[in-house]
Amino acid sequence: MKKYFILLLALALIASFTYASKKPGYIEYEEYELDNGLRVILSEDHSVPIVAVDVWYHVGSGHEEPGRSGFAHLFEHMMFQGSENVDKAEHFQLVARAGGNVNGTTSEDRTNYFEWLPANRLNLALWLEADRMRSLAITAENFENQRSTVKEERRQAIDNQPYGAAFLTSDTLSYDFEPYSHTVIGKMADLDAAEVEDVQKFFDLYYAPNNAVLTVVGDINRKKTKKLVEEYFGDIPRGKPVKELKGTEPPHKAEKRMTVDDKNANVPAIFITYIIPPHKHPDTPAISILSNILTEGESSRMHKRLVKDEEAALVVYGGADSRKGPSLFRFIAASNVGVEIATCEELIYDELSKLLNEGVSEDEVNKARIQFKSSFIRGRQTVLNKAEALQHYAYFHDSLEEVNTDLDRYMAVTKEDILRVAKKYFVDHNRTVVIANPVPKESS
Repeated sequence: MKKYFILLLALALIASFTYASKKPGYIEYEEYELDNGLRVILSEDHSVPIVAVDVWYHVGSGHEEPGRSGFAHLFEHMMFQGSENVDKAEHFQLVARAGGNVNGTTSEDRTNYFEWLPANRLNLALWLEADRMRSLAITAENFENQRSTVKEERRQAIDNQPYGAAFLTSDTLSYDFEPYSHTVIGKMADLDAAEVEDVQKFFDLYYAPNNAVLTVVGDINRKKTKKLVEEYFGDIPRGKPVKELKGTEPPHKAEKRMTVDDKNANVPAIFITYIIPPHKHPDTPAISILSNILTEGESSRMHKRLVKDEEAALVVYGGADSRKGPSLFRFIAASNVGVEIATCEELIYDELSKLLNEGVSEDEVNKARIQFKSSFIRGRQTVLNKAEALQHYAYFHDSLEEVNTDLDRYMAVTKEDILRVAKKYFVDHNRTVVIANPVPKESS
């Protein structure tokens, strides 16, 4: 009897240790690769009968050749224009009828497409993604239609929005690194000059299985899911090798500065950026915790100083824009009515000067770490969030295993780490400043 008791106690301890070792936000997964180079990541989550299918293509605006800007974003639209077995816009309809949702996004580094729907319709999502990876309908009609759609999107979302042009200018003026020196939405002149053959070449190179990662997360049976993945994706031909986005930002010798007239803005705004290293750099955790201290919420240093104490700004926000290549740390502020934008700029620099001279307190660091941890864990609550997290670590990190260990690096950040990175990156010659200057609208 004593032996059985000891055995049960040992098993209980093992179970307890196993449970405790799975930290909040822990994601169990399995990864493998098809013969055509498609990387596949599966993760079971039986909490709800839902599944997320998430495909990342490792192509963004940073991969575009000179004179071909906007192609990555154009394909975000083109991918819903039909394929061999799916009519134009039918992708949306089929997923909606199944009780699901679908979308896609484009960044400088990658383009993603995802569905989340009832788990018993997993086969539908996989079939749809495979069909357009294999046989997207790239026709002159579809290209012209979506080229016009992108132009209209730019007019509505950027050209006719307050601060749209200034934000894009800030984003591109900051860089001498050529891949990031143009916007994600691209130049309309480049899209106008493009031919359908150019679009086909872009698809053939970048939308191949060996340049993609498929992640499936949710209420799945792994054995059955693997069979479906092989059935739908296994015979898609491997494409040519794709060059990885590499390079560094040349050191800046002086501040960059520009003023952009804005007929849609009522008050001036300032966009300040500092170059920071790529996402996988060892300084990223300290930069992220510093971002929380400076710009996260109404208790952040910048909000308290500019909005609450001085009442100089209507709003101030920012933080790290972390990328595959050289990245940005932003500060954005819109001045209060009657306040010169130069006052906001001076106050931002004054707060940075205090940081560099006095550092941060232990209480601030503890609070920022708690904020980060809370956000980190909340960001893994849904099957789609988990799928995106797995994709992020598969692409932006050296090892997918870091998906379950990376939080430790952020929790280990000290106030000394924060002061070190602040002194390293918040220097005048590493800064780009863009002012949005309101101008009267032309009378009709």
